[in-house]
Amino acid sequence: MKPSAKRSALTLTTSIAAVFFITLLVSGTPTISLAIPMLAAAIPFLINKYRALKVERERDSSWPEAFDSLVSALQSGIAIPEAVCSLSAHGPELLRPLFLMIEEALLEGGDFVTVLLEAKTQANSAIADQVFETLIFAKDFGGKDSNAALRLLSEFVREDIAVLEEISTKFGWIRNSATLATVAPWLLLLLLSTQASTREAFATIEGTKILIVGVLLTGIAYIWMERVGSLPVPERALR
Repeated sequence: MKPSAKRSALTLTTSIAAVFFITLLVSGTPTISLAIPMLAAAIPFLINKYRALKVERERDSSWPEAFDSLVSALQSGIAIPEAVCSLSAHGPELLRPLFLMIEEALLEGGDFVTVLLEAKTQANSAIADQVFETLIFAKDFGGKDSNAALRLLSEFVREDIAVLEEISTKFGWIRNSATLATVAPWLLLLLLSTQASTREAFATIEGTKILIVGVLLTGIAYIWMERVGSLPVPERALR
């Protein structure tokens, strides 16, 4: 098992155990103490997912800065391959590893076009596809319009990022409200479980069935909410 997989498994196990014992301490009911940790098991995965999405958005938001650096380098008379390599040290922090990989491949004697095509695959981003295809076109055909094309592409990318950020913020409000609506009934159940009548009710077979159905419906509702509330991933037309 890979170290990352081991850490994920350990985090998941620890989270479930912690939630189980806390719930058992509060409610004193094994059935409720098992139901809530089953839902809480998804929390580490959701956290990792949102972190990855955040890093991806920040990386895409860094491309306009990379455009500015490229245009400045090209205006100073530097060749396109050298301008691209300079971003490994002077480009946006999140994009430096990608341009460092390009620089190392070029220093090893790789073909510029081939290296950029490999970088496109590595970046896995619609914006990166546009950038690298523009650079390949500029390298193959040259011309004084390369800088103008990069500036124009930079403006389009900035506008797209601004629109996506606005939509993402509005979707975030809806997602947060839906998440609260999903969690609230279980928090209420946990509070009510401090009463003897609630514990007795959910200790029966019928109560256990209700908990199982509740867990399943909550999971289905959250998955549906995530699918509806997720922004579509821009298609890589220049893959």
